Amino acid sequence: MFSSRLSFADDSNALSKARERRRTAGLPTLDLADANPATAGFGWSVLELGTLLRRDGIQRQDPDARGLTVARTAIADYYLARGTRLTPDRIFLSASTSEGYSWLFKLLCNPGDEILVPEPAYPLLEVIAALEGVTLRPYRLVQLAGEWVIDLASLTASRQTRAIVCINPSNPTGAFVSRRDRDILRNFALKNSLAVLCDEVFLDYPAEGVSSPGTWVGETQVALYVLSGLSKVAVAPQLKVGWIIVSGPTDTVQESCRRLEHIADAFLSVNTPAQLALPDLLRRAEPIRAAIRTRVSENQQILKDWVVSSGHACTVLPRPAGWMAILGLPPGVSEERLLLNALDEGVWAHPGYFYGLSSNSPSVILSLLPKSSEFSEGLSGLDRALRRT
Repeated sequence: MFSSRLSFADDSNALSKARERRRTAGLPTLDLADANPATAGFGWSVLELGTLLRRDGIQRQDPDARGLTVARTAIADYYLARGTRLTPDRIFLSASTSEGYSWLFKLLCNPGDEILVPEPAYPLLEVIAALEGVTLRPYRLVQLAGEWVIDLASLTASRQTRAIVCINPSNPTGAFVSRRDRDILRNFALKNSLAVLCDEVFLDYPAEGVSSPGTWVGETQVALYVLSGLSKVAVAPQLKVGWIIVSGPTDTVQESCRRLEHIADAFLSVNTPAQLALPDLLRRAEPIRAAIRTRVSENQQILKDWVVSSGHACTVLPRPAGWMAILGLPPGVSEERLLLNALDEGVWAHPGYFYGLSSNSPSVILSLLPKSSEFSEGLSGLDRALRRT
């Protein structure tokens, strides 16, 4: 009776089952995988949001498939402040970056077509692709001289390939798409008649002392769709506003916008209060982002100090941006066994394989958002789990 698109919903693993047993038993768990800023104490107060959302006009419906002009103009101003000029007519609002991906998959792919995605990366696209009837094929990112770069040998296209995704910066590696890799992606896309989808939700979170190559919104040679949204940019995931920016050759931009308008008009999924609040949210979000960057930097130092003092032969991989850390484990340690032991100690984290990191170099992915005291407590639990592994 049910669609095979939801076959992934039947999947489970030993870690998720063990966590569910602990939850059912009512046992507390310190979540070192929690990447939600709100649970870490960051976000807007009830008073601030209440003021921003009580606006004239929220009682009216003004159905614009691209989104309200005032919101799209504010997004254009956001990019202008970052050195890139664009017109609001190239911007489409969606309810989230995830919905933006689904629209682009509809725009570019027929069922059974293929999209290339980077690995390692956060596994969100697997679910969206399954729901859209699209096949994903990974290309590898590898470390070269301490930087994550595209492995050219893994970058291949077939007759069914329609687009290639890049994440700028990536989650969990935090790696920006360098100028070198942008050239590789651009040339590869041109050679194979592909579009490029560039996810930039973490662009405003470079690590201290790291120079960001900036947004890719100004691309003119290849069809490019940049995704971002309030979830990370304004630390307001509950308001559910994302956006797509269409870039590339003029004729491709015009046809993309014409077709995207039909897709967006079928859903009209962004609510009016959030759109009206968006300009002020973007203008006033930097202090919250700065506080997050400070917390993340402090916790990264705590993690580095713990690695030195623990004696476990762990390593902390470089983090150019974002708020996740990759903790390299001693050779031969089983990620799953370690994290099952950590659950016994009341600590939850994600294994590296969850993100497609190589099993030859076992790792654990940690959120750097928790309060420092909680983060340190979680590391103590990991320490005990490592000693049992």
